[in-house]
Amino acid sequence: MNETDKYIKVVSLLMQYPDEAYFRTLSEIKSLVGKMHRGPRRASIEKFITHLEGEEAIHVQEQYTALFDMSPSTTLNVTYHLWGDGEKRARLLTRLQQVYAEAGLEKKSLELPDFLPLILEFMAGVPKAIRSGAIKTSLKGIETLVERLKPTASHYSGLLEPLIETIMRQAEEQATASVT
Repeated sequence: MNETDKYIKVVSLLMQYPDEAYFRTLSEIKSLVGKMHRGPRRASIEKFITHLEGEEAIHVQEQYTALFDMSPSTTLNVTYHLWGDGEKRARLLTRLQQVYAEAGLEKKSLELPDFLPLILEFMAGVPKAIRSGAIKTSLKGIETLVERLKPTASHYSGLLEPLIETIMRQAEEQATASVT
């Protein structure tokens, strides 16, 4: 797994619901992050983990639920940020499910296919996933999500901000590779 895929995988893990298992794996994640190249991606993860370590688990869980489960404006279902609950979104959700099925991914959760941690996990495991038009389109919703998180949850927006550039760069590299 290359550096970018490791980074995407770590962000996918950190954006999951912070249950007991989540907190048990933080030291493992820290170890993995310590082996990453220094830079904005690593710094954003380290800052996020430091924030988590300074909070009680129940507070982190309450905030996660309030932000991502109770507030449509900051949902982790990224296509919602593009179209709300419209027909375009429904078509893209269906296409995402097809992309996952074609790649052999068996969805184990009840989350919709545009759930950010699911998309990121898929991208980390299937590096060429960014070539999929459905994946690329879905990820456009991250920019809106980050902007909406900034005023109330800067630790989450700080974690996700470097992801935008990473995804854009990865999409450009995939496009260039497919042309040559």
